[in-house]
Amino acid sequence: MTVDQPGGNEDFILGYHGTRYQTRDVQRAVEFYTRHLGFKLEHQQLPAFATVSLSDFKLLLSGPGASGSRPMPMVVAKTRAAGIASLCA
Repeated sequence: MTVDQPGGNEDFILGYHGTRYQTRDVQRAVEFYTRHLGFKLEHQQLPAFATVSLSDFKLLLSGPGASGSRPMPMVVAKTRAAGIASLCA
């Protein structure tokens, strides 16, 4: 099955929230993206997290204290990967 065929991967993707970027200094990253690249600050909970956007694109900035910065347990990662692989088969 390919992406172009009915029932392909396009049916699996329901939406897209944003891209997570892990950084050591969320405030500094916010300043860089907003001041130099024209992003808009959407939300921040310093020092752990912030969201900046450019048009419809959202960039989720996670610092060392954010829950998104913790490594994912391998059991969960393998289970999710197996579930995704079975949907694509």
